[in-house]
Amino acid sequence: MRSRTPTKPIAGMRPTRCPKTSFSRGAGNRYRDLAARFLEDDSYFGPLSEGQNVLPGEHAYSHVNAFSSAMQAYLVLGSEKHLRAARNGFEMVRTTQSFATGGWGPDEAFRKPGSGEMGESLTTSHASFETPCGAYGHFKITRYLLRTTGDSRYGDSMEQVLYNTILGAKPLLEDGSSFYYSDYNNRFAKKGYHRDKWPCCSGTFPQITADYGISSYFHDRDGIYVNLYVPSRVTWTQGGARVSLTQKTDYPHRSDSQIELATDKPGAFPVYLRIPAWAGPGTAVAVNGKRVLSGPEPGKFARLDRTWTNGDRIEIEFDMPLRLEAVDPQHPNLVAPVHGPLALFSLDQFPPVIRREELSAAAQVSAGSSDWRAKTETGPLALRPFSAIEEQLYRLYMNVEA
Repeated sequence: MRSRTPTKPIAGMRPTRCPKTSFSRGAGNRYRDLAARFLEDDSYFGPLSEGQNVLPGEHAYSHVNAFSSAMQAYLVLGSEKHLRAARNGFEMVRTTQSFATGGWGPDEAFRKPGSGEMGESLTTSHASFETPCGAYGHFKITRYLLRTTGDSRYGDSMEQVLYNTILGAKPLLEDGSSFYYSDYNNRFAKKGYHRDKWPCCSGTFPQITADYGISSYFHDRDGIYVNLYVPSRVTWTQGGARVSLTQKTDYPHRSDSQIELATDKPGAFPVYLRIPAWAGPGTAVAVNGKRVLSGPEPGKFARLDRTWTNGDRIEIEFDMPLRLEAVDPQHPNLVAPVHGPLALFSLDQFPPVIRREELSAAAQVSAGSSDWRAKTETGPLALRPFSAIEEQLYRLYMNVEA
């Protein structure tokens, strides 16, 4: 067994294969040519392809969605410039525009890197992330990039947004009440509904729900890629045999996941497991109870090569460190606790300042629980992931002593 990064794109959307557009369905080249005319190359894709950050001031959701337009240009036209634009632009969002939840775009706008505006937004805005729309756009571009590049870190980003934003959204109501913004305000934050009925996020909410399934697994001609660790089953044909993987897990509330394999006949093919970039050195993989990988390389797909038989079982145990992530470089002591992929929100009572070692020592009250506790000089501090918060007041970022 060995761990490596795939050097080829993942099947389902190869660079040589056109997506299902009007042009690719046989409607004629005029549709391709018309779409190409609407590519914003001069002021957006061109500069992004050269590494220039032109995001600040732009509407966040619209311009992340535009990355998917760039990917269409790459897939249909073979334009490497547009692939570079999508990759560079998304990396700028991830590294300069994102909160610890993976959400981005306070007040639906991108901010100037180095300005401290991300941290300042925690006291000036309650519209921190346009959640259903943003999660939908985020899943779409990370799926494009993962399939095209084979880079597992796009899966890391996908799961970060899944667990910390959209899974904590309040349900869509029959009267059109829709959860719209995730609120990270440090003075007063609480979940609620948008003031308008049937806003745009009421349409993308069901779309992102459908995306969970199609983003969980990918495949190429050789084997299968496990991207999301969620209770699920995938079935496909491999070497003439019908094969399925059934995943049983309480991840990320527990650190392990079990995958059971069923097949009509034995077959040799690789199973790839996404090893998140945050995974610690204690991460391990076993097959049928025997350890086959210890400390697989974080930020890669680990490859398991063997002849698989009916009933084989893969077990993966993640080393999940708790780390503190600053909101931006200008506010290094304004941090959020993150355990594995899971951001932890403080509830109800917020000490004005907490020591860094106190917050770093936060722990689950019991195995698999959504409740966490940190001991502080002023008493216990309760924490929960976004999906477990109901009507409580909460806070994502805490002030820690310098």
